[in-house]
Amino acid sequence: MNLAWNRKKNTIFVGPHGIRAGWRLACFVLLVFGFSKLFFRLLTVLFRYQEHTGWFPTDFLLDGTLSFGAALLAAWIMSRIEGRPFHEYGLSWNTMFRKHFWQGALWGLGASLLMIILLRLSDAVSFEGVALHGQAFVESALLWGAAFLLLGFAEEFVYRGYSQATLAEGMGFWQAAFLLSVIFGAVHYFFKPMENWMDGLSVGLFGLFWCFTLRRTGTIWFAVGFHATSDYADMVLFAQPNTGNNGQNLTGHLFNVSYHGPEWLTGGPRGSEASALEFWILALTFLAFARVYPRLDTRPMGPAQKLSRTQ
Repeated sequence: MNLAWNRKKNTIFVGPHGIRAGWRLACFVLLVFGFSKLFFRLLTVLFRYQEHTGWFPTDFLLDGTLSFGAALLAAWIMSRIEGRPFHEYGLSWNTMFRKHFWQGALWGLGASLLMIILLRLSDAVSFEGVALHGQAFVESALLWGAAFLLLGFAEEFVYRGYSQATLAEGMGFWQAAFLLSVIFGAVHYFFKPMENWMDGLSVGLFGLFWCFTLRRTGTIWFAVGFHATSDYADMVLFAQPNTGNNGQNLTGHLFNVSYHGPEWLTGGPRGSEASALEFWILALTFLAFARVYPRLDTRPMGPAQKLSRTQ
């Protein structure tokens, strides 16, 4: 009798453990999209905010704040519905800005520095001095630092936080990681102008690497640090162009750096994410991380380990 009732209860929307993972993810995406639009609408109506046509740190700060706030609120609502503790989505406040974040930041900076060194050895980059001085230098460095940190939080929590934790329950960790990384790369490829397949593929592979860091550390803090610092180094320190900014470097970059040579080497208007060298750096990063960070089986239980034991 009990078994028959349970079978009857299982539908396309509800499984043996409640609402199915795919539907929960769909609800989360709709909530994030809705809250983002609502917050931005309130900003424009109440404060008459108008976004600039180019990339400015204030626009990035506001966009990152609204996006991350929308994602946090959506995940909190879903956690109430699911009856799950919030830290299982990979963002434990107990480990806020502790070792994994700073380790990720160093790895992200290292990856960007390695790219610049290889481009310099290939005679594809030239350094032409400091772009800003004094107070302007400090203000731009701090504002862009905060902006890219919020961007890292927003993208990592949406793709490697709630989404990864939820889909992993329904289809397994690596299946979810591959699917979300494909989506991550596709969003960049289809929704940014002047993109090419190399850029879309490298972005997707970065997403997969950040899933790997979640698997090995049990938290997205490493990924947040890596993501924020690598973007900051590429675009603020080394003045790389980006198609989101119409193929130009951003306003307020700190050093004047020029890129020359074939697009397959420099990435052209897409920046070094579209460089062929990026795939070698990604491969080296995967291998180095796998060697330095052991499997979670040898560590105290964390969210990623709990997921693997329930699969």
